[in-house]
Amino acid sequence: MNSSREEQALLSDAVRIHEAAEADAGGNAVRMAVQAGMESGRRRSWQGRFTKGSFIGLAAAAVAAMILFFIPVIHDSASHTAAPPGVVNWGELENFKRLYSFDMEAATLDSAIRHDYIQMINQSAASGDYKITLNAVTADENRIIFLYTAEVAEGQEVYGTSSARMKDISTGQYLENGGGIGGNATASGLLNNRIYYGRSIINLDRNKPFPEQLEADFQIASVDTGKLGQPKTGTIVADMHYSPRLKVSFKLDPKFKEQQTVIVQPDEDFVLDGIEVTLEKVEISPLLIRTMIKIKNESDITWQNRQNIFEVVYGNEIQSITKYGTVHLGMTLGSGTYEGFERRYGSNLLDQPKSLNMIMKTGTGKNAKEINVPILP
Repeated sequence: MNSSREEQALLSDAVRIHEAAEADAGGNAVRMAVQAGMESGRRRSWQGRFTKGSFIGLAAAAVAAMILFFIPVIHDSASHTAAPPGVVNWGELENFKRLYSFDMEAATLDSAIRHDYIQMINQSAASGDYKITLNAVTADENRIIFLYTAEVAEGQEVYGTSSARMKDISTGQYLENGGGIGGNATASGLLNNRIYYGRSIINLDRNKPFPEQLEADFQIASVDTGKLGQPKTGTIVADMHYSPRLKVSFKLDPKFKEQQTVIVQPDEDFVLDGIEVTLEKVEISPLLIRTMIKIKNESDITWQNRQNIFEVVYGNEIQSITKYGTVHLGMTLGSGTYEGFERRYGSNLLDQPKSLNMIMKTGTGKNAKEINVPILP
């Protein structure tokens, strides 16, 4: 069902804040962390286990706005300790592990690269002092994830991409942007601010024809050398420079169209904020897991209850156990429905999980509780 007008207004505000954060993306750890925070062929015998087939919290929006406000103050002083980059060899994409510890889609990309579920593009477009390279894409019927490199000439530093979007050439329409993260290159522990690595997501509607011929479209934002590290960078319009639109056309590998979404209906009941709810449906594809939680009793379906059950959960993730080990798939988006809410996560479906469990934390102190809801036994 459609969400209410109030929910749609909140969603619009959240999208606006998210887009502002993406446009303000910079090349250091704090800006990557902000973006990440606002913001991844199967055997037929294994497929037989399945049946084939918006409400953004006020608190989250407030936190996002507050973080954006403080970026100029803290972006130089924050420390950063990178997480281990995992055991998957990313080959010629290894430089993108610069983003690994901030990227909620890291485990998804690990799985895609492990199974050669990736399409190398390595096509560039350049104009004046600016160059963009579309390095690689991966896709399924729900989303496209693409990796790119932005470069600027001597005398400039890459502040970020003011936009990274994608157009379906057959329709002439831009596809829905799902946001992204990025950061400047490093060499021997030192930043190279003239090179910037980015990862972006495009959301697809699997009820529409799968796109074939695409055009990736970028605009690079830069500042003069030395400006990137200054506290007010990004707040003074006169300091910013922008490339022309830089476009790369390519044909999407048809192998991605073959990976259909599988649907699980766990019908697992549990309680959130004193309200009975049900994990009604889970949709799983190589790059996305979407969960739908519904308030069980119709009499409990109110605006306040929907808001309460959405906000009471924190530390939300899906634990996936495979022959490669245990992976924690972080939540990338939360939205509301008339009967409850939906949450989206990265996916490692290609790793053929032995079990999937949704883990939610609620309460604080003595009231702290961890709820474990099985998706796959």
